[in-house]
Amino acid sequence: MQSPNPISLSSLTSILTALEVCSDESVYAPGYIQPHGMLLMLQEPQLTILQISENVEQFFGISAKALLGQPLQRLFSRAQVQRLTGYLAEDNLELYNPFELKTRRVAETDWQRESQTFTGVMYRIVDGLIMELEPVRSLKSISSIQFYHRLQAAIANFRNATSLMNLAQNLAREVKAMIGFDRVMIYRFQADDSGVVIAEEKHKHLESYLGLHYLATDIPAPARKLFCRKWVRFIPDINYTPIPLISTNHPLTDTPLDLSDSMLRGVSHYHIEYLQNMGVVGSITISLINDKRLWGLIACHHYSPKLVDYETRKACEFLGQFASIELVHQQERELDVYRTQVKAIQDELQQTLLQESNFIEQVLIRNTSQLLDLVHAEGAAILLDGHLTLVGQTPSATQVQELVTWLVQRKGERVFASDFLSHLYPEAKAFKDQASGILAVSILFNHAKQKSYHIIWFRPEQIQTVNWAGNPHDTLTINEIGEMQLSPRKSFAMWKETVRETSLPWEVAEVEAATEMRNTLMLAVLEFSQIALEQAAEQAAIANRAKSQFLAKMSHELRTPLNAILGFTQLMNRSEKIPSEFQEDLGIISRSGKHLLTLINDVLEMSKIEAGQLKLTENSFDLHQLIHSIRDMVALKALEKGIDLITQQHPSVPRYVYGDESKLLQILLNLLSNAIKFTTRGSVTLRFQALTGKVSKVNSLDSISSDDSKPIITLHVEVEDTGCGIAQSDIETVFEAFTQTESGRHVQGTGLGLSISRQFARLMGGDITARSILNQKSTFICEVLLSLVSSVDIIAPETTRTVIGLEPGQPTYRILVAEDLRENRLLLVSLLELVGFEVCAAENGKEAIALWSEWHPHLILMDIQMPVMDGYETTRQIRVKEGAGKDVVIIALTAYAFEEDYTTSIQAGCNDHITKPFTEGILFDRIAHYLGVRYRYREEALPALHQQILLHKSLTAKDLQVMSPEWIIQANQAALDLNDAKLYNLIAQIPNQEQVLANALKSLVDNFQLEAIAILTQT
Repeated sequence: MQSPNPISLSSLTSILTALEVCSDESVYAPGYIQPHGMLLMLQEPQLTILQISENVEQFFGISAKALLGQPLQRLFSRAQVQRLTGYLAEDNLELYNPFELKTRRVAETDWQRESQTFTGVMYRIVDGLIMELEPVRSLKSISSIQFYHRLQAAIANFRNATSLMNLAQNLAREVKAMIGFDRVMIYRFQADDSGVVIAEEKHKHLESYLGLHYLATDIPAPARKLFCRKWVRFIPDINYTPIPLISTNHPLTDTPLDLSDSMLRGVSHYHIEYLQNMGVVGSITISLINDKRLWGLIACHHYSPKLVDYETRKACEFLGQFASIELVHQQERELDVYRTQVKAIQDELQQTLLQESNFIEQVLIRNTSQLLDLVHAEGAAILLDGHLTLVGQTPSATQVQELVTWLVQRKGERVFASDFLSHLYPEAKAFKDQASGILAVSILFNHAKQKSYHIIWFRPEQIQTVNWAGNPHDTLTINEIGEMQLSPRKSFAMWKETVRETSLPWEVAEVEAATEMRNTLMLAVLEFSQIALEQAAEQAAIANRAKSQFLAKMSHELRTPLNAILGFTQLMNRSEKIPSEFQEDLGIISRSGKHLLTLINDVLEMSKIEAGQLKLTENSFDLHQLIHSIRDMVALKALEKGIDLITQQHPSVPRYVYGDESKLLQILLNLLSNAIKFTTRGSVTLRFQALTGKVSKVNSLDSISSDDSKPIITLHVEVEDTGCGIAQSDIETVFEAFTQTESGRHVQGTGLGLSISRQFARLMGGDITARSILNQKSTFICEVLLSLVSSVDIIAPETTRTVIGLEPGQPTYRILVAEDLRENRLLLVSLLELVGFEVCAAENGKEAIALWSEWHPHLILMDIQMPVMDGYETTRQIRVKEGAGKDVVIIALTAYAFEEDYTTSIQAGCNDHITKPFTEGILFDRIAHYLGVRYRYREEALPALHQQILLHKSLTAKDLQVMSPEWIIQANQAALDLNDAKLYNLIAQIPNQEQVLANALKSLVDNFQLEAIAILTQT
C-alpha cells in the first residue's frame, strides 16, 4: 500500500541518517560479550590477566575479580601456557588459530574434578592480547576431509554459474546446506547504501524476502564498516543475557575495550530489537567484499537458538571470501559482454571521427543510432563550440543550453551521471519525460575565448515500483518531548513505493563507455584544432602577404606626392625672392607634410609590429650627443608653452654605446613630446642613468644582437611631467594601439606612439612602464639594453646645415636621375643643378641604361617603380656590364619604405637606399659619402617664425579675457574638435590692438598645439 506520510523517501533517508543513534562505540566496544564463550585480555610477556569476562566462574569456579592481575597459568597448565608463548613468538599469529586448551573444573565446595576442553583463538590489539575461548560441547565434529569435499563441491557449483543471479542462488543454497539455518539470503548493497535481496534459500513455509529493498539505516554505517573488517558475525541467540567485562574499561588506557575483531562481541540493543521484530532468534552474517568495499552480505536467519561450531563458521568465512571473488568475476564477465558490444560501436565511431575530424558534428549525426546504443539512451545533445544538435527524444534547445550552463558551473566535471536529475537540478522536472536521467561528457578549454564540447545522453522517466521490507516511515517515532528519533522497524510486511522523476540507472560500464567516447571526442577535437590552426596559419600568412603588399603600395602612393610637396617646399625656402609673407605659409606646408609623414610612419611601424617583422638596426653612436639632440628637438615646443625642460644625466651614463639609435631616438622623442603635449604649466624632467648587472624581465639578452665581447648596460630613462596625469585604470590602456585616454582624445595624434615605443623598448631588451597621480604628474620609465663601445666605432653624424653649392677646385660630377614621375624628376634635377651638379634625367629603366652607356655618370639616383623596366632590373643590367657598370654608384631613391625593400635594393646591386620623401641634407650627405664631394653651406639664422614664438613664448588664460565669453567657448570647442579652420576664423576676430595675442594663438594652430588652446580656453 502507498504510505500517506508526506515525507518523500529521499528526504526520509537524510532524516534517518541524521537521527542514527547507533554510535561506533556501541558497536565496536559495547563492554560485554555473548555467553557462548569467555574472553580474556592479557598483558605480554607474562600473560597477566588485565580484563576477563564475568562468566569465567561458571567454567573454572573462580570469580573474575579474583583472577585480575593473575598469570594465565592460574587457569591452564605450565606446558599449555608455554605452547601459547611459543605461538606468540611467531610473526603470523593467525596460523595457530584455533587451538585447544584443556583444564579441570575446580569447585569450591568439594574436590570433585571434571575435565573441560576449549577451542581458543588469540589476536593482538593496541596495548594488549585478546584470547577467546569457546567450550567444546560435542565430541561429534565434521572431519577436515569432509569440510574439504563440501567446499570443493561448492566451489565447482560457483564456477559453473551462468549468471550473477545464478551464482548468488548457488551461494545461498550451499551456505544453507552447511549451517542448516531456516533462511539464507544474498543481500546486495546499492550505490546509496540501501540493499536488495537478490537470492534466497529457505524453508517452503516461510514468506519470501526475494526482491525486497532495505533502507541504508537498517544496517547502520558503523556496522557496515565492521562487516568490511570482520568476515563473520555470529549470534546464536538474540535473547541472551549479556556477560560484562571485569573491569569495564581497559586498565591501562581507561577506555572501553575495542572488540572489533571479537567473535563473542555483544550485540547492540538496536540490532537485537530489529531482529526480534523480524522474528529471528539466531543469525550468522558473512561479508561479501569487493576491493575493500562491502559488496553485499550472506544473511542467515534461524527462528530458534542455534549454536554453530568454530570450524563450520570458518568454512563459511572461506566460502564468503571465495564467493566474493567469484561474484566480482561473474559481474565482470557480464560487463565484458556489454563492453564487447560497446567496443564495436566505439571503434566504428572512433575510426570515422579520426578520419573526418574536421566534420565531427556530421559524423555524430550520421551515426546517431550507434551514439544512442553506446549507452542505451533515448536521445542525445551534441554541443560543439556553441553549436547545438539534438537527436532522438530530448528537451528543447533552450533547456539543453541552460542545462549545459549548469553542468559547466559544477566545476566542469569531465563525466557526469544522474538517474534522478531533478533532485540536483530542479528545473529538470519540466522535461522529466525526455530526461529524468542524463549522462554527460564535457571537454573544456580554459583560455580567453573559452571553447567547450559536450555530448549529453538522455533517459526518460521510468516510473518504478520498489518493494520495501516494511514501511520505511515506521523507522521514525516521536518521543515524549515531541522530537523525531530512530527506532527499529516493527513491521516487515511488503510496502510498495512508486518512484517518479527517475530514469533507469546508468551502469558502471555505460559510464566507462561514455568516458571512452570523451577520449575519442578529445582526439577528434585536437585533430580538428590542429587542422583549423594550420588553415588559420595559412590564411593568416596569405592575409599578411596581402597586407604587406597593400601597405607597401599605400606607402609608395602616399610618399610619392609627399616627396614633391616637401621637396619643392625646400627648394622655395632656398629662394631669396620669396616674399616674407609667404615664408610662414611655406613653413606651414612643410610642417603639415612632416606631420602627415609621421602619421604614415606610425601606421607602417605598427603594421610591422603586428606582422612580427620589426627588427633592430644597430650601430655605434654617441649617447651624449643623442641626449643633447633630443633636448634641442623639443626645446622649442617647451618654450612655446612656457614649460621648463630639465635634463638630469647621471655620471654613470656612458658616451659611446652600441644599439638601435633610431628606435631609441623615436622612443625618447615620443615620451618627451607626450609629456610636453599634456603639460600646460610647470616642468618636464628627463633623467638618464646607466645600470649594470640588470637584465630586463620582458626579454633576455638573446633579444638584442650584441657582440659577446661588449659589456652590456641597462639605460634607465625617466620622463616626468607636471601635467594632467593618468587615471590608474588607464595606466595600461595608454600603451594599447589606437587607444587614447579621455584627456588624450582632445589632442592631435593617432594613439600609436606609446604602443610603438613600448614595442621598440621590448625589442631592445627592455620595457616602458608608467606611474601617475591624476591631475598632478606622470612618470614614464623606459629601460633598454645597450652595449659599451669605444669612440673609434662611431660614424660621423649626418649634417643638418643647408648646402648652397660646391667648393671650387673639384671635378664636374655627373648625376643621372631615373624617375618616371615628372614632379619628382623636376625636383631632383632642380635641386642638384642648383648646387652645381651636372644632371641628366630618364623616365624609365630602358632610357636610364641608354643614358648611362652614353654619358657615364658618376652616380645614379634610381627610382624603383618605373614603367618599361623597373629600378631593380635596370640596376642588375648595369652591374653585369663590363667596365664602368661595376664602378658607378647607384642609390635607390624610392617611396618603398620597408626593411625588405632596403634589402632587395642592396641585393639587386644598389650601393644604398634612400626613402622618399627625403630631406636634402640626407641626399647631399649620401652623395658626399660615395663621391667625396665638398659643399659650401649657408650661415643659418633663427627662422622668423621661431623668433616670433620666442617673443611670445607663453600664454595664460588671463590673456584671453580681452575676448568675450562666447568667443572663448567657441575657441574651446573648435580646439576640442581639432577644427583649425574655425580657429583661424576666430583668431581673425581678435582686435588689431591685441595682435600679440593673435600671433601667439596663430602660432599654436600652425604648430598643431590645439591641446594648449583647449586648456587655455577651459571655463
